[in-house]
Amino acid sequence: MKKTARTAPRYDMMFSGGKFNATLLIGPDPFGAFYDYSVFQGARLKLKKTGFELTGHKVGLDTFETVFNYNGDSIRARIKLVHGRSYSGGLQELWRESLAYEDLVYLKTHAGYGKHLSLSDDVSCFTDAMKEGFSHPDRKAYQLYYLDCCKSEMYYKDMFREYVGYEGVDLILHQWFCNYIIIGPVVVLLRELMAGSGFETIVAEMNDEYGVPHVDTEDEPEDLMQDRKMVTFSVG
Repeated sequence: MKKTARTAPRYDMMFSGGKFNATLLIGPDPFGAFYDYSVFQGARLKLKKTGFELTGHKVGLDTFETVFNYNGDSIRARIKLVHGRSYSGGLQELWRESLAYEDLVYLKTHAGYGKHLSLSDDVSCFTDAMKEGFSHPDRKAYQLYYLDCCKSEMYYKDMFREYVGYEGVDLILHQWFCNYIIIGPVVVLLRELMAGSGFETIVAEMNDEYGVPHVDTEDEPEDLMQDRKMVTFSVG
């Protein structure tokens, strides 16, 4: 029997077992840029305002937790907020574990113009970890990834699928050059996931939070005639 392609996410799988775990990785910035710390601080404040409690802290890593109701079930959420530049542990190992074990993985970085996920100067360490992570025997059956970087839909929709495949993976992506310091949409994503919203509502709320994308010098004239909403969704 031919398998029917999915047309909507499977959030119920993310919340199975009464737990929801996410890692939000901020940066690190390219050498010489230092605005990722203010973004990290902004994320901390927004998580607290959304009802998350800070339950753990070490250099470069804050852990937040809360409990919410989903379809009548009590779900315990744990969020790891990571500042890549100052994280005191092994960043590559943390990334590898996130790829295998987390329900939601958020990456706030710079696009690298389609060549790589620019987590550091030695990018191959992270892309190799991605390949290893996706062959992990205990990898989650369903995961959601939000690639918060410039034009991630154009640059990474196909390339990232080479790592993650289509089965059990959905992507949230950006259509345009984005403002790196805007952090609100990922917190809106968490809020709406916990509220049980559908993905169309989630994307609409995230776009409202982001606002209208600025016009970049590299935007083509025809780009300016299109829908200028930032956030888009790719269902596996």
